[in-house]
Amino acid sequence: MSTAARAHALDSDAATALAAAKLWLVSTESPSTCGDLPYLASALYALIPVACEQVASMTIDVHWRLYVNPAWAEGTPVPEVAARMAHLVWHTLADHADRARDLDVGPDTADLWRRAADATVAEALDPAGLPHGLLPPARHGWDRGRSAEQYYAQATRLPIHRLLAPDPPAAGDDQPDDTCGSACDGRARPYDLPDDDSDVGAVGAHDAEALRRRVAIEWQDHAGARGDLPGQWQRWVEQILEPRVPWQQILAAAVRRGLGWVHGHSDYTYTRISRRQAAAGSIVLPALRRPVPEVAVVVDTSGSVDDGLLAQALGEIDGILASQGINDGSVTVLATDAAVHDVGRVRHARDAPLGGGGGTDMAIGIDTALGLKPRPQLVIVLTDGETPWPAHPPSVPVIAALIGRHRHALPATPTWATRVACVP
Repeated sequence: MSTAARAHALDSDAATALAAAKLWLVSTESPSTCGDLPYLASALYALIPVACEQVASMTIDVHWRLYVNPAWAEGTPVPEVAARMAHLVWHTLADHADRARDLDVGPDTADLWRRAADATVAEALDPAGLPHGLLPPARHGWDRGRSAEQYYAQATRLPIHRLLAPDPPAAGDDQPDDTCGSACDGRARPYDLPDDDSDVGAVGAHDAEALRRRVAIEWQDHAGARGDLPGQWQRWVEQILEPRVPWQQILAAAVRRGLGWVHGHSDYTYTRISRRQAAAGSIVLPALRRPVPEVAVVVDTSGSVDDGLLAQALGEIDGILASQGINDGSVTVLATDAAVHDVGRVRHARDAPLGGGGGTDMAIGIDTALGLKPRPQLVIVLTDGETPWPAHPPSVPVIAALIGRHRHALPATPTWATRVACVP
């Protein structure tokens, strides 16, 4: 059998079944007898159907191609076809494939990721009452409203028998694929068409982002009239619609503001001659001295922090501090997980030894930083945010630089900290 799907259009009966399912999903006249999901219309009608007998029912790839088994589509009730289609389109809207790649999801963990992603999709579809058959978070023993990454983290720490959904059979030449497709886990299927297949076409990255934005706007409007969005999906809408300024600029501005408070505390000194001394004659004028601020960088070295993003953020901080004249060893780096492991005064934050790898408690790191001699005038915390914070506002400015990924939900931070989302 060919390693790629035969690129041909659906026959008339299967095409009719898909058209009826789309219409059923976006109709709003009677929610009890239709999908009542009008906000999905632009995404649904952007899907590219491909007839494919190598799938058990329907799957989707990263280019929004919908691989449909014609016999399944023709013999399945419209609401079930519609529910499957809505389920799959949410994988593309949530960009689950790229997010799986970010986590290095492989063959051994792909099914756990699929269950985690499906749990979030179940929360999006449950209010419409669709017969999607997906297990909600509670059936896995997970809290509602979390991200797929959080569910995946929980799933990979549980024995397999604790997960309710059975492992699907591996797809092969004689076994139709019963998963969601590459748009869910980022792993190409044997039947996936080439990226540049001109006969069928594809939805490119730019168009995909435009579709996500349109769905987010329309879903927000729809939910405003009908009720609240599920927690994780409310964050998805906000992250799609909020304009994203490069985090490096935001971090630089926050550090400059924190240092500006210290730079403003200039004082007079007689150890230097004033620039106006020539006009003062025999009277000695003191010069103004601007102290070099002491800066403490508390680095979260727990196992949950992305090392690549952490290194990038440390490099950015080095550049920012150097531009402010702070490059003479007045930076102290504290490597912290559930305890403070390494404390060192360095010329470059990126050169500090970063021990740890256990739990996370940035409150300990901040308290230790405030007890340093000399005392820092600015504390920068690099963390993924999954940490306790001091119960009371520290006496110096604190910048909480949260290390995360695009569209991943970042935890809340205290109101007294300047929050910067370092999200690529």
